[in-house]
Amino acid sequence: MAKAIIHSEVCNMVPERVVIPGIVKNGVVVPQNDTPLPDGVHVEILLSPAEVPPELQAELAQWEKASDEAWAMIDEWEAEEQ
Repeated sequence: MAKAIIHSEVCNMVPERVVIPGIVKNGVVVPQNDTPLPDGVHVEILLSPAEVPPELQAELAQWEKASDEAWAMIDEWEAEEQ
């Protein structure tokens, strides 16, 4: 989910940083609440990490473990060669 953050130094109307959730539709960030955004206000768009289903998290963890084990074997082989 994209978030628009209004910078206080740019817009005197907002005394602090405000996070407004939004979603991208046809390449345009559309705020998901009724917070008014005046024309000309500068925003910063941050992309939230995607939610990863538990099944995929488990699979990625297994790949990570396999990778760690493979690197350990390579380190052993290199040590044996010396």
